[in-house]
Amino acid sequence: MKYQSNVVCPKADCPMSSVCARHADYLEVLASKESFTILNPEKVNPDANGCPHMLKKERQRIAYGFKKLLSEVPKKHLNYLYCRFPYNSQSSYDRRRRGLYGMSPSEQEQILEIFKRYGVDTSIGFDRYQEEEVYVEP
Repeated sequence: MKYQSNVVCPKADCPMSSVCARHADYLEVLASKESFTILNPEKVNPDANGCPHMLKKERQRIAYGFKKLLSEVPKKHLNYLYCRFPYNSQSSYDRRRRGLYGMSPSEQEQILEIFKRYGVDTSIGFDRYQEEEVYVEP
């Protein structure tokens, strides 16, 4: 399920509300904003297994850019490397290569594995890292 992190949940009676980022965001926007997007409380019915809409905020080390790694790929492999990446378009690849979009820890693992297959010393790491608070599904 693809989630929207900017949608909040008003269900205070939900057993998961104390750990749900959507409910925490609801309390925050309720006090500070004139308008916001809300889940329909009549359609959100959490059960013993939790709520399908629940999100948690988590601090993650997000990576940006992989130009340093690319510089270590043997030139004969560069033409074939792009099609190994899990991106749907050249522009998505380019944005991540240049460091315009961040990469989650799981995406970082995928990318490093691709570079390992081409004999790159992945201890070089990505161009830069930043600790960020992100939304994750539990």
